[in-house]
Amino acid sequence: MAQRALYRNKFYCILLLLLFSTCTKQRSTLKVGLGDTALSQRGELVLYHNQPFSGVIYTLYPTGDTARRVEYVNGKQDGLLKWWYPNKQIDQVRFFADGKKQGLHKGWWDDGTPKFAYNFVNDEHEGEAKEWFKSGRLFRLFHYKAGHEEGSEKMWWEDGKVRANYVIINGEKFGLFGQKLCVNVLRK
Repeated sequence: MAQRALYRNKFYCILLLLLFSTCTKQRSTLKVGLGDTALSQRGELVLYHNQPFSGVIYTLYPTGDTARRVEYVNGKQDGLLKWWYPNKQIDQVRFFADGKKQGLHKGWWDDGTPKFAYNFVNDEHEGEAKEWFKSGRLFRLFHYKAGHEEGSEKMWWEDGKVRANYVIINGEKFGLFGQKLCVNVLRK
């Protein structure tokens, strides 16, 4: 009886392992240069020899250093996108899932200073979004909920002076928007 239970438990463990291994995406090790003539695009799908491409598409600088590297699964961006400057400094890192922006996207200026940091959920901005001037001074601090601005939104000029400072509540803006005041020329 105990022997039968032991075999049954082993059977269920093997079955679970098979189920989980078939549910994960199989990543291709294929690497193709962007100039490869077998690459094409149909709508939003990237094809290789007329089949949805799975693997990595890369571009190189004339020096041979990597300029861009983008992962694809079944013709859609899926995984890591990474770009570099010619000086080998990282330019940006982004993540995709089934062709949609996902997770933290970060960028840097060519000297390594932060340029942007955005978070995405299912291709929509979510949470805090920051952008910086090349000087390192914060340019923009916005908040998003399901792809729409929500909450405190702030922008600065490069000298640090406030350009905009407002709050969005239920889609309605309150505060300083940073827009020029206009005068109606038809009014006397």
